[in-house]
Amino acid sequence: MAKLNLLYERTPIGTILKSSLHEGPLRVQKALYPEGDDICHTVIIHPPAGIAGGDTLDIQVSVAKDAHVVLSTPSATKWYKSFKNPATQAIQFELGEGAKLDWLPQENLFFKGADSNLLTKLDLASSSSFIAWDAMMLGRHASGEEWSKGRIHILNEIRRDGKLIWIENGNIDAEDIYSRSLPQLGSWPVCVTLWAVGPSCSNALVDIFADMMPWTDSLRAGVTLMPQGVLLVRAVSNDIEIARNFMIDVWTKLRPMVHGVPAQPLRLWAS
Repeated sequence: MAKLNLLYERTPIGTILKSSLHEGPLRVQKALYPEGDDICHTVIIHPPAGIAGGDTLDIQVSVAKDAHVVLSTPSATKWYKSFKNPATQAIQFELGEGAKLDWLPQENLFFKGADSNLLTKLDLASSSSFIAWDAMMLGRHASGEEWSKGRIHILNEIRRDGKLIWIENGNIDAEDIYSRSLPQLGSWPVCVTLWAVGPSCSNALVDIFADMMPWTDSLRAGVTLMPQGVLLVRAVSNDIEIARNFMIDVWTKLRPMVHGVPAQPLRLWAS
């Protein structure tokens, strides 16, 4: 069991990491300011570098009024084979009035036999904005390992001013034929989702990004706006680097529209 609780506040000198409480092997090192004092960058570190069966990672992030935070991870999260109990990552984000958050983790890599729960919940104010992505790679294809056994449970929830506006509850079972059918993942080993919510998320964004959506032999994507104003971009691919670069391109163009600030590539992406 590992826990991390982060609280960010906006002060006269900019956004600061007010408190960082951790239990077990889950922590941050220090606040970084590559974009200036207004935007606080933090990298969440899990020293074991992998999640095994029975492990639970509990992350809670609060971004207070008018603060802007960028959160990321230094490397792929590896989900190892679960011999008995499932592994769980539960993340709770809370955004105050006018707060902004970019959640840009590296991909999740699921080993054959992984039994995983990915739970992400967001509660934001009507004037705050949020951009996040989640990438999954099923199996270690560089090592010739296919994801022929395993399960992934995904639960995403977004609440605005306490009211539920979007929920996604899905289950991917490697041994379920339907999971590999065309309406689901087909034979694609990589799937990614980017979602954004904020006052500027409208149908106009769908029109802008529709032309960016590729449909090739290596990457296929689509964009939609949910009725309550949640923008979704989904893609499948046979290459995690291609998918990652696509999401970076979308975020780069989307960030000024949603957060009102220019996009600056993370230093982690250059490594």
